[in-house]
Amino acid sequence: MANYTKLTANLAKKLIAGYDLGKFKSMSPLDGGQANSSMKITTRTGIFTLSVCDEKNKEEIQCLTRVLTHLEAQNFPATRLVTTKTCKPFILHGGKPVYIKEFLPGEVCRDLSPWMLRQVGQTMAKLHGLTPPPGLPGQFPYGLVSFDQVFGVEHPYANWLKKKKKYLETAIDPAMAMGFIHGDIFWDNLLFSDRSLVAILDFEEACTYYKLYDIGMAAVGCCSRNGHFSLDRVKQLVLGYQQTCPLIDAEKKQLKIFMEYAAAAASFWRFRQYNIRYPSPGKKDNYLELSSLADQVHAMDESQFYDVFMV
Repeated sequence: MANYTKLTANLAKKLIAGYDLGKFKSMSPLDGGQANSSMKITTRTGIFTLSVCDEKNKEEIQCLTRVLTHLEAQNFPATRLVTTKTCKPFILHGGKPVYIKEFLPGEVCRDLSPWMLRQVGQTMAKLHGLTPPPGLPGQFPYGLVSFDQVFGVEHPYANWLKKKKKYLETAIDPAMAMGFIHGDIFWDNLLFSDRSLVAILDFEEACTYYKLYDIGMAAVGCCSRNGHFSLDRVKQLVLGYQQTCPLIDAEKKQLKIFMEYAAAAASFWRFRQYNIRYPSPGKKDNYLELSSLADQVHAMDESQFYDVFMV
């Protein structure tokens, strides 16, 4: 399993010593992602999130902190980075990057209402309209270029992914617009207060890539229920997006393909994470829900999909 850092009160006090946060008061655990050990820290001056990056390296966190700084300058709804007393964006502990953000009150909601989904679409469109920060990667970290990493594994999934990659490489139109994307807008990366979107969280996978990929991944992460897409929910997400950034006809025709691509990529990440990198008997089949979503999208009638969502 991953070597996650055990955050204690004494360690937290040591880590925040280089920040101008005031006296440490208390800490409590947070449900983090798969790459961080995170705690909510309360000090004399406020509440903060402290994250030790157990899987991300120094270069990746340098990119992330540049992204967060850029988003703050653009007044985009995301968490705000706290810099050290010497204005550094992060520190190192045992060779692992550590960074601190302001803690935002609110809640994550698994079941998003139509209004909430439209807000997600609108905010994602605003992100796509921003100029990317300098040094942003030009490929999605677990997109098509990474799929080969599992092809040597003796497992039915490897054959499934080979076929999916071959199809997607011919189906994706490389002329589709690229821009500043989040890449992982799942329901648990969204913060709401009274059903209003407060912030999009966790920009670890941000890059310059196909804008349609971001919409496709948001559809995968926010619009499926019990292993099946809710077409009505996808429609609300897309309606919200188009209120800010209307899709051209060629993009409308490609969205179905990018939804399939995003589902396949997310399934790849889960398979690699829990079957290769950190084998977990309890999670080894977690990829199946997402590979099934990819197949569901592939089976949808193209003209019917276009008629339902795009007119």
